[in-house]
Amino acid sequence: MTDTNIEVESNTPEELDVGSEQFNPLRALYAADFKVTERAPKVLYQNLAAFESALVKFGVWQLNKRQKNNDVPPKATNSKNPFSSVSIGEPSSERRFEPHQMPIEGAPKSKYQRNLFTHMAGAEGPLALLQKHLPTAEKLGQMRLRVYLRKEHTIGGRIDGELVAFDKQWNLLLKNAVEVWQRRKYKFGEQKICSTPASDECSNRLRRMGITVPELHVKSLNRKNVQLRREIPQLMVRGENIALITFINNSKE
Repeated sequence: MTDTNIEVESNTPEELDVGSEQFNPLRALYAADFKVTERAPKVLYQNLAAFESALVKFGVWQLNKRQKNNDVPPKATNSKNPFSSVSIGEPSSERRFEPHQMPIEGAPKSKYQRNLFTHMAGAEGPLALLQKHLPTAEKLGQMRLRVYLRKEHTIGGRIDGELVAFDKQWNLLLKNAVEVWQRRKYKFGEQKICSTPASDECSNRLRRMGITVPELHVKSLNRKNVQLRREIPQLMVRGENIALITFINNSKE
């Protein structure tokens, strides 16, 4: 055989084809007119280390061959002891699960958020009566309560209003409230604080700052006492100042 025949046989398309099982990388490296084929190889290595380990383990001629894990045929069942080996066609490492044995998808744990509204919804005892008298869309403006406030030695006055919210310390939030209380008659003297004239009252200074003061109505009861009444859009009453709470009909006195 001449040298030309050896060269022709060595430069066969199969040895220079990357997708072929007979691909010779050394022959392709020294070939003058070698062109990489557009066919994708059967095996793609992730990095150079994986390629080197496969080269050492399988050799040059086995790099483009897919290694089959199921080349070994399954063991046949022994007629004497059928439980000694796995039957044909069933993988030994696979376990069969029933539908009720499958994993359950769990919901993410969320922290329980406790606020004023959840506290009012779960109120018990006397506070449950306040929950029943909260105004609803059907009974808007009809459910009102009367709160008697304590003084040092007696009752200081009362407040009528619609209940909006409450807490466990009996702090009440009222709207459309009407406050009524009594005091003794007295005359204002001349104010000489901070060189303010007598005609300049505290209410006028608050109006200049943009603070609206509820209008106060004074009614004479007898020679010594007067009754004062004012309407407040929103009001918060501290629980330590409450002496008694009663529920009344919608009536403005």
